[in-house]
Amino acid sequence: MSDALALAAVTETLRVVLDTAVQKVAPGAKVMARHPEYVTPTAAQAKKGVLNLFLHRTAVDPAWRNSDPDGARPGESRHPALPLVLHYLFTAHAPPGEDSTVAERLLGAAMAALHERPELHADDIKGAAGFSDLHLQQEPVKVTPSMTTADEWCRLWSALGGYRLSVGYEARVVLIDAIAPGRAPLPVLRRGPADTGPSALPTPAGWPVLRAVLPSVAVPGSDIVVSGSGFDGGTPSLRLTHPLLGGPVVLPVTTMSEPGTATSLRATLDEALGAGQWSAVVVLATPDGGERTTAPGRFLIAPRITSALPMTAARNKSGVAVLDVECVPAVHPGQRVELLVADRPVPAEPFAQVTGRLRFRLPAGSPGRYLLRLRVDGVDSPSIAADAGRFDPDAAVVIT
Repeated sequence: MSDALALAAVTETLRVVLDTAVQKVAPGAKVMARHPEYVTPTAAQAKKGVLNLFLHRTAVDPAWRNSDPDGARPGESRHPALPLVLHYLFTAHAPPGEDSTVAERLLGAAMAALHERPELHADDIKGAAGFSDLHLQQEPVKVTPSMTTADEWCRLWSALGGYRLSVGYEARVVLIDAIAPGRAPLPVLRRGPADTGPSALPTPAGWPVLRAVLPSVAVPGSDIVVSGSGFDGGTPSLRLTHPLLGGPVVLPVTTMSEPGTATSLRATLDEALGAGQWSAVVVLATPDGGERTTAPGRFLIAPRITSALPMTAARNKSGVAVLDVECVPAVHPGQRVELLVADRPVPAEPFAQVTGRLRFRLPAGSPGRYLLRLRVDGVDSPSIAADAGRFDPDAAVVIT
């Protein structure tokens, strides 16, 4: 996601990217970002040519507008991001009164550059527009030619005061975070028994079957138990993968029943495994040198707050409370990290490297004691006491 400065960040990044491209075919040419009425190049600039970028229209992407907010879970209410499509006009200015192809060269260089690399890379955005956090947006910003009709061109140039050699492009999609905070209700303490529902696993004879991974939410360093059948057909191991952190991570296992009736395996999670959603696959190394694998089973690894709890945070003169939170395992750039203060999600400040120390700014926090949960990629840190009948009173922050 990004902030309200994202529009300016796209324009500035385009200007830098296109300036690099046009210098190869027209050294000394100038790339500007102005209203066409105010493009008044100097005599020297006019001689070498000018390419102007003009953001003339914005629109809301309807598909993204109807999508669920990133990171929202069932039962939570969040304001969706504002998904914008930016429409640009690239106009080439050649030396006046001369027989010249400078304008064609500039537009050709710009179009070729965007054809070869139609996405604004995060490194380009960060280098050209460090004032915005657009480079942290996971969805890439793609720049493609816009389909503009002759009637639209006529109306556009009538408004701008006269036709010049131009081409239209659109940048899609720019996601601007909603300022209004969402709500993340506290988890349910108790629910009825036997609520897992039916399952059907049609599997060829002789192949292992994975039915469940328990507990469904684990912590690094703890044991997980994989239940199923057919695990005695070879030497078993457990293969774990994560959608962001990659893998596979192969864990040794111990069989928890006699040969011929193997129904469950136990493995110990490495302390270094990151938080989030993991997939587990049982791999059997068969005597003939082959492998047989199960369908994947999903389980979660929860982060854990290692800062002294309960925490204390004092508000500043503006009413903002700053919370520094230490956690394990360390989180990686690209992971979505939030601190849930009671039912209010507070995003982490941007971080560029793997870290176990995070900072959160809670605007307009009211004095009081609030339950605290750390959420990494949709997985919350433990907040329920050992007896499972109440929330952990120490997992809290006191705001003064």
